[in-house]
Amino acid sequence: MQPHAKITPSSSQVQAIPIADCGEPLLDASRSSLIRCGPPPECPETAPFYRLLRAGVLARLEQAQQHLPAGLHLRVYEGYRHPKIQQMLFDAQWRRTQIAHPDQNAAWCYAQAAMLASPLCTFTGTPIIPPHSTGGAVDVDIVDAAGQPLNFGMALCDWGEVAPELCATQYPGLTDTAARHRQLLVEVMTAAGLVNYPREWWHFSYGDQYWACVTGSAQARYGAVHAPGFHADGASQGDVGEK
Repeated sequence: MQPHAKITPSSSQVQAIPIADCGEPLLDASRSSLIRCGPPPECPETAPFYRLLRAGVLARLEQAQQHLPAGLHLRVYEGYRHPKIQQMLFDAQWRRTQIAHPDQNAAWCYAQAAMLASPLCTFTGTPIIPPHSTGGAVDVDIVDAAGQPLNFGMALCDWGEVAPELCATQYPGLTDTAARHRQLLVEVMTAAGLVNYPREWWHFSYGDQYWACVTGSAQARYGAVHAPGFHADGASQGDVGEK
């Protein structure tokens, strides 16, 4: 089992880590000449936000790209996620879990759903800052020179349809090719200072509370941030690159 495999972004030890937001702006990843961006994921509501990342995360993605073999490119599936969208995704995952496990109570299903989609609060109501809502988390895969994704054993967009076990970075049932590609992704991202969430082979973060917990940092660098168009205490419109 991978280190920290039992820790989720909503775990108490993660949420207990203090945040000292460094004030980095959100930047549009599509402005980078090194990074590819896929189409808007999940639902139309993500379109204005999904390419946004904290400046430090985008810089680290560009570093990770340098470690890939020639002809391969990192592709951003989703970066920043507005809390309203995050709650929509969690609610959908909670419903799927309840349908799949009708014999389990609501609290158990809530905790299981939170392993793949962070809620905005615990089952008892304690507020949570989801990693994607900090701008510090990014979902990525690798594409070839023709823009086709490598074989990772599943399409990233199918995360809500496949068995949760298949989403785990070190799922034992993978082909050698898929396992090798997942390991390549982890290696280049880790070399750039990001950490993988072991339950999701595609999810990496830097600067958020989960990253701080895994790396032993005393505090997180990124707290909740909101993109333009929403009343917030984070980045202003001037912080976000034009699309």
